[in-house]
Amino acid sequence: MKEKRPSSHYILFGILSCIIIGGICTTFNLTAKVKSMAEVVNANMKNTMDSKAPDPGKTKSEKYDIGPNTKKVKIGAYLERIEDLDIKQSSWTYEFYLWFSWKPSEIDLMGKNDNLHKEEIPFSIINGDIIKANKIEEVYDAKRDIAYIQYFVKAKNTQFFDVSLYPIDQHDLIIPIEHKWLDRTKLVFVPDTIDSKVSSRVNINGYEKESSVKLIEKPHAYKSARGNPKLDPGYKVDFSQLRMSLRIYKGGLSVIIKLFIILYIAVFVTFIAPFSTDPSRYTVGALFTTAGANYILAQKLPPTNSYTLAELINTFCMVIIIIMMSLLAVLPSVIFKDGIIDKVERRLNNMITLFMFAFFIITNILLSWTALSMS
Repeated sequence: MKEKRPSSHYILFGILSCIIIGGICTTFNLTAKVKSMAEVVNANMKNTMDSKAPDPGKTKSEKYDIGPNTKKVKIGAYLERIEDLDIKQSSWTYEFYLWFSWKPSEIDLMGKNDNLHKEEIPFSIINGDIIKANKIEEVYDAKRDIAYIQYFVKAKNTQFFDVSLYPIDQHDLIIPIEHKWLDRTKLVFVPDTIDSKVSSRVNINGYEKESSVKLIEKPHAYKSARGNPKLDPGYKVDFSQLRMSLRIYKGGLSVIIKLFIILYIAVFVTFIAPFSTDPSRYTVGALFTTAGANYILAQKLPPTNSYTLAELINTFCMVIIIIMMSLLAVLPSVIFKDGIIDKVERRLNNMITLFMFAFFIITNILLSWTALSMS
């Protein structure tokens, strides 16, 4: 008569099956989520610096075509210094040179013939405060119908930084400039792509920077009469906006290893715990380490409604540790229920630990590779 298998074999096989199925599903879903996050980030960055695409989540412009009576003003900028970059507070402070070149016979850019705006700085920085704007040079040549003015500006911008892919995030530091009172039916900016640059002295702690800047002109819509009785309700107007962007980015795989090295060690310690006489000492210590890592991570990131890449990795590692703690508590009672351990029980126990470790390694590699390949 065939000997009946002990119930421990079926229980262990069921646990192994759950780990394999759950591990595959978790790895697939997390990788797909990171891929989706990267696609959204890239699409938003592309549309923000695309002169013909609507800004993500913003009011769409009335039209992108330039009217026949709209006058052109050449505009350029030279980024001299980034004084402060605070990702968590969504702000950055910087200094730059800004210049305009135009034909005074066509347009009164400075408002010299306008009593309301005479002697006023003719430009504004959207979502930012001008701390100072010193006039450096001013040229008027009536014979050649040329006017030129240059400012040295210090400003502070409020800018949303999408940290979904932190710690390998990248951002476009954008300087958005508009004329204060001339809308796009009267004035359109023409970016000076030749002389607009970033100083080689510009450095940002924790980030690398691209060696060049990108400039575009883009309509910026306002859909409010702002209570003006001269305008119809629902009034909407576009202003010509210069956008100058400098792309900054974090390094590659080394940044991930640097941030998570302690967390990964804690997980490795959890897998070593079964070989110890007192595994709870290792697992509890590893759990507290992940909790501490999560607290430190929260201090570095701005408040968001969604998980970042770093938080996904941190939570995944914490779940691995909790599962291993549960297995270390359950498996011995299953295996030693009859007081002995046979070859099948030993093999299934080893396979459970092996598959848990494999999913930990594979999932972390896939998450990092997916984010790096799409950034």
